[in-house]
Amino acid sequence: MESNIQVRFKYDLDEDEINDIKRFCDSADYCAAEQLLGWTEMFYRTRIRYFYLKDESGIKSFCQINESFRSANIHFGPVCDDRELMVESLEQIIRFYKNLGYFYLGVQMYYKSGFDTDYIEYALNKHHKIKYLFNSENTKSSFEINLADPEEKIWERLRDGHKKSIKKANKLGIRIETLQRTEDLMPFLNIYLKMCLARHINDSELSERNIHEIYNFLEKNNKGNFLLIKDESGAVLGGAIMVFQGLSVRYLKGASDPDRKNIPLLHSLLYNAILMAKNKNFKYFDFWGYNHFVDESDQLYNINYFKKGFGGYYTFFAKKMNIELVPYGFLIFKMILLLKKLAYKTHLDKILKR
Repeated sequence: MESNIQVRFKYDLDEDEINDIKRFCDSADYCAAEQLLGWTEMFYRTRIRYFYLKDESGIKSFCQINESFRSANIHFGPVCDDRELMVESLEQIIRFYKNLGYFYLGVQMYYKSGFDTDYIEYALNKHHKIKYLFNSENTKSSFEINLADPEEKIWERLRDGHKKSIKKANKLGIRIETLQRTEDLMPFLNIYLKMCLARHINDSELSERNIHEIYNFLEKNNKGNFLLIKDESGAVLGGAIMVFQGLSVRYLKGASDPDRKNIPLLHSLLYNAILMAKNKNFKYFDFWGYNHFVDESDQLYNINYFKKGFGGYYTFFAKKMNIELVPYGFLIFKMILLLKKLAYKTHLDKILKR
């Protein structure tokens, strides 16, 4: 590593560091929401350590590292467009946590499969014991639309059923609008929670408190928006949260009123979201998540089928690197996760028996 590169690990950032990191993340081709300063705190309580590489020209690599009981995880990071610096970043992080006595480091990069990913994995596997698992938690894939294609081509690739649904919604006067009033947040949240209940989806990430936090965060940092589905009277029938991630727009969460199944709402919303992203000169629309490990009895299978109807293509992220910092470190990490799940289940059972 060049001698003028500075390496920093910190729990607290000063104002200059915060501004430098934000500028760097804004300039990166890919920066997942999980690596935006302040994002993770809206969803989870976890200890975060910040890492960055810097030279005289500014930040070169950055990530947030989630720490818990001698184990650490990087979610869709580090933010770094240079494969050589990515290798150096991960080498520095591995060395740091080994010296601290940690037993495990998990790294899910925001790199798609391909030459750069292969190069990074090869370089790291020469010096470290890394385990890979092929399951939904360790092998991430997604479904993406190339926004460089003309609008006519994007429409042409839609499944016929999706086209009919969009046309039907238009005839019924369904409107897709960017949320302008915070008063519309609660109708969207109520529909989202009602949909989760109707479809037996376990999702505790959205609440009355953090729905406002998410909206304010996206607005303040220009990192996304809320889209609403409204009928002719202006009533909210659903919506979605879109996050800007460098060259991509990410479909974070969405919902339509389960009591209005007679109207195909999400088809129209997502098609309009794709066109909005194209008009804002993003390169990709990312549906963020396509689970190849579910069978036809799983609700996620239907979600996969719905996303596929928009005519995009699969993308595969780098496999999660489970890095053992001590012998049997990954096994210890898995045992701790299992114990936490059992403790949580016991806690829920006690609550239900009251």
